[in-house]
Amino acid sequence: MEFLHSNFPPVRFGGRAFVDVFYDLLSGIKSLDIAVGYITTESLIELERLTELNNIPKVNLTIGMHYYERFTQTQYNAALRLNHYLMENERGQVRLVLPFRYHGKLYSYSDSEGAVAGIIGSNNLGSIIEGSNRLYESSVLIQDRDSARNMKEFIDRLIADATENIEDVAIQEFNTTNTLLEEHENVQKVTASDLEECVSSLTNQSFDILIKTEPKSNLNAFFGKGRCGRNGLIKPRHWYEAEIIVDKDIATQNGYPKSKTPEAVFQVITDDGWRFRCKISGDNNKNFRSEADLKILGKWLKGRLENAGVLTVGEPVTDDTLRQYGRNTVTLTKTTTPGLWYLDFGVRNS
Repeated sequence: MEFLHSNFPPVRFGGRAFVDVFYDLLSGIKSLDIAVGYITTESLIELERLTELNNIPKVNLTIGMHYYERFTQTQYNAALRLNHYLMENERGQVRLVLPFRYHGKLYSYSDSEGAVAGIIGSNNLGSIIEGSNRLYESSVLIQDRDSARNMKEFIDRLIADATENIEDVAIQEFNTTNTLLEEHENVQKVTASDLEECVSSLTNQSFDILIKTEPKSNLNAFFGKGRCGRNGLIKPRHWYEAEIIVDKDIATQNGYPKSKTPEAVFQVITDDGWRFRCKISGDNNKNFRSEADLKILGKWLKGRLENAGVLTVGEPVTDDTLRQYGRNTVTLTKTTTPGLWYLDFGVRNS
């Protein structure tokens, strides 16, 4: 038995965290069976991509809380997509618990001889995405076969007696709240007065940055080459991982933030009321990204496209996606407040 903690300061234990063990155990397994209360859009897409890249033979996901507490539309679409992929390839399915709210968090790993390990604790499926929030989680790794078999038997019983395939369940009402950046590490929601004050302090130093649609970079980094770990497992790029490669004629203009200078890292307030830090890096200041976590900028941009109904989770951002949204640029404008810029991706209705 091994305890798995988030290890955020000041409560560091020095051992492995859930996300480390989740991926370590995947090498060579024949089946992964998961029963959790909650999921996130990005964790569903990551699970699909992980299964595909590493050719995992069987993956079954049981979702315990969303039938009662509702999916967002993007979560539901991602769950349907994962279910379709698994069933079409005869690799498993996605099922919903119906008779009651199931709040457990179980991860069962099986080899050719049966259940070999399991994780039980507080980690919902969103925990397979690193760095999204500062929620401290604790779980236990089980590696004796008797206990692992008991966990697998419980999941099998839960599936048989209390679930239906997600495609067979009528879901008609959705949670309309965009939760992508809520409680995200290093992101704050600003007040209406703070946003108004920011807009009133805009200067004439403004740059329209083109959003490029290359198939495996910029907003489509998810489709790029995954990262190969020491155990040979390929970890996919996260769905919301993104940056913008800025054209040289914009990035080298006077007043544009320069890489490797004190102005390279700065705060932004967005047109829809979020505050986070961005960073300029690379030759000719070409890389525009959110600092520390590339998923922040990706969630802000791709989340806007998803909410507008022009981007389907798991599909690439194309020129047509941006045309349907109504713009293919973001505007970065300096304010009179030192170190603060205004970032705009809004669409004005004509």
